[in-house]
Amino acid sequence: MDKLVATMREPKSKAKQLRKQGVIPGVLYGKSLDEALSLQFPLREVEHFLKRNTIGYKVEVEVDGKKHLALLKELTYTPAVNKIEHLSFQALMKGERVNSSAQIFLVNQEKISETIMQTLFEIPYKGLVEELFTRIEVDMEGMQVGDQVLVSQLNIPNKERIEVLLPEDTMVVTVVEKSKMDVDLDTSETTEMEEVGMVGKAETAPEEKQEEE
Repeated sequence: MDKLVATMREPKSKAKQLRKQGVIPGVLYGKSLDEALSLQFPLREVEHFLKRNTIGYKVEVEVDGKKHLALLKELTYTPAVNKIEHLSFQALMKGERVNSSAQIFLVNQEKISETIMQTLFEIPYKGLVEELFTRIEVDMEGMQVGDQVLVSQLNIPNKERIEVLLPEDTMVVTVVEKSKMDVDLDTSETTEMEEVGMVGKAETAPEEKQEEE
């Protein structure tokens, strides 16, 4: 588990100005705290942290020498320039049940010669702090055309104590014929081109009428 060292942020400090100084604003909140803490983190440390962590990952947040077990709950970026804008952490307590999410990773994809269609990339769930997890693997080896994996078939840690916040029949991944996939894509592109052509004709109709008059 990674660690981030933060300092308290002045109430009157402006987030935009902080970011110009290489500092990222953030907040730490939770039942174990009397009030939410306005924090700030060095940009370089945040960038290093995010190379290995994402939303739903546990982290140790240290503030003024005090360590807090926390969950990264929200991460926002500045539109267009895609720069880190703000971090939100939820302080955790042992025995507490919290909402989190785990990413879905497909392994042995290279052993499938057909087309793999992944339609679900993360699983939202609720579980005890001690049993939170961030990764679920789906082994693609041996899968053939028509085979599919549903949420109910995932190898979820401590499944009997975890509440998955999705219907069990939700599709995760399926295998389809390459040729069929190509035909579907060609058909879709043709349909889109036809629709564009029809819209274009409708838009130019008034001008054509004026020229005739």
